[in-house]
Amino acid sequence: MNIPFQQTIDRYLQRWRPTLRPSTTLNKRSLLKHFTAYIHEHHPDVQSFSQLQRYPHVEGWLEHILYMKSSSRNANIRTLRLFFEDLIRWQWPEAPPPGLLDDQDLGPEEVYLPRAVPPDIDQAVQKACVEAGTFAAMALLLLRYTGMRVGEMRALPLNAMETADPDTFTLRIPIGKTYSERLIPLDARAVDLVKRIIAQRGSLRKGGVPARFSHYMMVNHLGRHVAQQNYSFNLRQLTAHINTTEHIYCHRLRHTFATEMARAGMPVPALMKLLGHRTPKMTMRYVEVAQIDVRKAYEEALVQLRAIHTLQARALPPHSSLPHQPEA
Repeated sequence: MNIPFQQTIDRYLQRWRPTLRPSTTLNKRSLLKHFTAYIHEHHPDVQSFSQLQRYPHVEGWLEHILYMKSSSRNANIRTLRLFFEDLIRWQWPEAPPPGLLDDQDLGPEEVYLPRAVPPDIDQAVQKACVEAGTFAAMALLLLRYTGMRVGEMRALPLNAMETADPDTFTLRIPIGKTYSERLIPLDARAVDLVKRIIAQRGSLRKGGVPARFSHYMMVNHLGRHVAQQNYSFNLRQLTAHINTTEHIYCHRLRHTFATEMARAGMPVPALMKLLGHRTPKMTMRYVEVAQIDVRKAYEEALVQLRAIHTLQARALPPHSSLPHQPEA
């Protein structure tokens, strides 16, 4: 990367750093570094962002990243577009001409529907976790009963379970991926799980839970704050005996919970709050009628249509008794 490009990017990120997460800053730096590396390699005469033109500089880069998945490509385009717009808005001398990127450069993104575990396999997974009774098994059941993300579960504080009265409990999910807290209602089985998890924290460790983990709820009986990949490993072990071609992983427990709530008729705004989605777009994927529901609804409609046709046939007189219509 040439020095002018580097200086502009460093100055730009320094201005944004107080309001961005470190990971977001790193992602922006990485994208801008790759873009300027492309410009340096293919257009070495360009020494400043102010020299960029739609063709050949930006259009060449857009073709260069065609290999990417649509979602990743669009994310890069949006990041670079925001960078350009910020430089223009701040009236920096290095600012490029306006309109180098627009919405027409964004491609259609892939839409992946949630993959709920089939009901029979879901029951088998829950049964395996209940029978195992280990810390990992209880944690996986808690994911299934609440629809949390694994990262959210790991971040739960010790006092995350709250109660307004003796029979009503909620789980406070701390600020994380969605930049906001939310409350998840708990049923009796989830409340029991949380109580059991809290009761066994560090139970086999002399001295109890280490101080660095003391504020976390999800600390196992050995006093360890289990890594996210360990939950996936434990789920594979617990379900290894289940004869299925389904790939069962932790996030599918969330999909299963959400799909179950959607099929039970939970309103979209409530489901959106429950799952911690920032926009209804993601929530609506769970509301999209699954193929099994389409088939069920289709067969129920056929039954209704057959009944209607039978009633109509009974209401009509026999064909021979219908009045003769004279020819015109």
